[in-house]
Amino acid sequence: MFENIVASTEQYLTLIGEIPLYYLALALFTYYISVVLYAIRWKLVLRGMGKEVPLLELVKAILASIFMNNITPMSRSGGELLRITWISRRSKVPVGISTVSIIYERILETVPVFVLFLIGMMYFSTMPDILLLIGIAGAAAIWIKWGSFVSFSLKIFKTPVSDEDMEKILSLRDCHNITLAGILLSSAVWILDVVRLKLITLAFGFDLSLSLIAVISIANLLLGLVAFTPGGIGIIEGGLVGTLTHFGIPLGFAVSITLLERFVSYVLSSLVGFIVLLTSGGREVWKALKSQ
Repeated sequence: MFENIVASTEQYLTLIGEIPLYYLALALFTYYISVVLYAIRWKLVLRGMGKEVPLLELVKAILASIFMNNITPMSRSGGELLRITWISRRSKVPVGISTVSIIYERILETVPVFVLFLIGMMYFSTMPDILLLIGIAGAAAIWIKWGSFVSFSLKIFKTPVSDEDMEKILSLRDCHNITLAGILLSSAVWILDVVRLKLITLAFGFDLSLSLIAVISIANLLLGLVAFTPGGIGIIEGGLVGTLTHFGIPLGFAVSITLLERFVSYVLSSLVGFIVLLTSGGREVWKALKSQ
């Protein structure tokens, strides 16, 4: 049995070693462009709350939070706390404002996730036009009933907030430019996520449709949300391999695609985040975080 595992591992590594390096470079590029877009979105939300924080500082906080997410159980459990502590201590942003800014970011992110889910459903539907109309109606309802949508999102994320923080979150809707820009940036991040997965599958010779990639991306997202292990180790990999094989990707290629995707989104991102944490004053933030 051990010999079979070794042989299989060598097969997967051989497949990965044969891919054109420019696909890996492009996948890495899309991943870190996403990080910058996340930072721009966060900066806009903080600006809407009257706080100016340097973009580079926010990028560092996000990179370090990715490392924290990858070593703590449950989705974003440690990373969000690190982001709050980082800008509160290094940029003198009150804890309440930094907390609300991150909650609002997650609410904005719900919109493109809904759209991505709709695109995935259209892949299976025999009536895509009806689903498109439902999507447009849903987007309009979200905007009209923004307060209810915010409350619903907070329940989904299991994020309790005080009445004062809730007022701050709802007041951000009046900053139409910031809200719209935040939704567009969130959408761009998810588009890049789909593009990255597309590039990785192309690297192994599989030209999957964007709608199918959207389905796989949604499955990957859901696996990440329900995973209880640090960084979703084991759960995300097994789920992604199962999803890929379900859609006709041979097992060997499915495992290789998953390994390459996780190298970009987990292994390398953890390494970069750890370096940022060590070299950018993160030790002070880490100590403050452990003392909470």
